[in-house]
Amino acid sequence: MQPETGGRFSFQLAEHDALAARFQLVLATPEARWSGVARVSVADGSVDFDAWDGPGSPPAWLVQYSRAGLRSAWRQHGESGWPRRVTRWRDAPERSGGGPEEG
Repeated sequence: MQPETGGRFSFQLAEHDALAARFQLVLATPEARWSGVARVSVADGSVDFDAWDGPGSPPAWLVQYSRAGLRSAWRQHGESGWPRRVTRWRDAPERSGGGPEEG
C-alpha cells in the first residue's frame, strides 16, 4: 500500500548471527516503491544497503530514515533482541522542514 503523502519504510528480519542482522526492506512514497536488503553490523551498528529494486533509487531522505530505524534496532537488540518487523511513516522534508538527525 502506497502512502498518500511522505514516505513509509518497513523492515523485516530475514536472519541474524553473531556478526550481523539482515533485513528485507520496503520503502514507499506516493510515486513509487522500492525493495532491498540491509545488513546491520552487530559490532558497530553500521548499515549497508544492497541494490534497490524499483524505479531508480529511493529518495535520500527516506533512506536516511530507514537507516536511523535500523540503527535504533541495533541499539536495542542487546536488551530485547532484533525486532521481527518495523513499519514507520515519515513526512517528506520539504513538508516538515528537515530530515532525520544523524546519530
